Amino acid sequence: MGTSRELTAAYAEYAAVQEQLPGAQRAADLAAEVQVRAQAAAQELANRLAASRTAQAAAAASVQASQESMDASAAAIGRLAAESYRSSGTPRALSLALGSQDAADYASRTAAISGLSSAEADLLAAAEADQAVRSSAATRLDAVREQVAALEAEAREQAEVAEQAAVDARARQAEIEALAVRRQAAVATIESRQDEEQARLDQLQAESDALGSRLREIAEADKARAAAEAAEAAARASAQSAPQEQASRAPSAASRSASRDSGSALRRPEGRITSPYGMRMHPIRGYMRMHSGVDLAAGCGSPIRAAEDGEIVSAGYNGSYGNITVVNHGLIDGQSVATAYPHMSGFTKTSGTVTRGEILGYEGQTGAVTGCHLHFEVRVNGNAVDPMGWI
Repeated sequence: MGTSRELTAAYAEYAAVQEQLPGAQRAADLAAEVQVRAQAAAQELANRLAASRTAQAAAAASVQASQESMDASAAAIGRLAAESYRSSGTPRALSLALGSQDAADYASRTAAISGLSSAEADLLAAAEADQAVRSSAATRLDAVREQVAALEAEAREQAEVAEQAAVDARARQAEIEALAVRRQAAVATIESRQDEEQARLDQLQAESDALGSRLREIAEADKARAAAEAAEAAARASAQSAPQEQASRAPSAASRSASRDSGSALRRPEGRITSPYGMRMHPIRGYMRMHSGVDLAAGCGSPIRAAEDGEIVSAGYNGSYGNITVVNHGLIDGQSVATAYPHMSGFTKTSGTVTRGEILGYEGQTGAVTGCHLHFEVRVNGNAVDPMGWI
């Protein structure tokens, strides 16, 4: 009996979350970096806008001050004109001044007039200076206003960018938190079923030991048969005088096994390696246990092919192994070699001989698994070895 559906689902959920977490964390980190940069850009624009608004206020104050000075100069010119009129009639220079449109016009009208009094000359010079200051201040104010308007528009856009970056960062962080919740739920389920999980692991080990025992028996039988055939062949060779007759005899099954002692590699199963052979840590409980094969994933329903010529030892359902086919390849380099193909979705044949590359069945997720894959085992003299040394 394999693990319960609930426990299997919990392991599948845990594996799925663990696979998603690194990518989700990278996305969250990137979103946080984008948010920081966007907020920094928004703050820089806010600082520039504040400085520009301060400059705008200063420029406006300068225009106001120059306007007030111009108004004072105009008032002084008016008073001087009135006094001159009362005393001796309106002088020509002041008449021109009074008929001018502004201080600059007045200055241009009186530039060629001589004979102005010192007071008149001072008033005219002050009016001209006030007009120049006001014109410069007004030009500056217009430029600063344009700059403020542009910065305000840019600041609004950058604020929207920063807000969207913050929304994205919160969303990515929410994904991380949701994955963490899912993982914790899966862990809680697995931890609550510790006895069942231990029973599953014990059963898997028992099934592996039983397979090893059966293959060791087959290995001993293969070696005994090969030795007997070798002795029989030697006896025939010594008894017969015609070597050609010896060569014409068809080899037996054991001698065919012996004739494959070429040391050639087994055929590599299809798929990418998702878990290698060797000691590995239990993802939840934290202890080390032996992984007796190599896991390869090619996708549900992908064909599983025989690694070498051989004979099917067994094909059927076997607890945690699920649907499993075991093939004996006979003696290779003097060692009995067999391969096992657990977790299959179905079989193409369940007995008889097979050839290298022949389809045995299809990739599935039967037994105690968290997803579709092939757990490929190589057994030498019944003992599990690293398949990578043979494929």
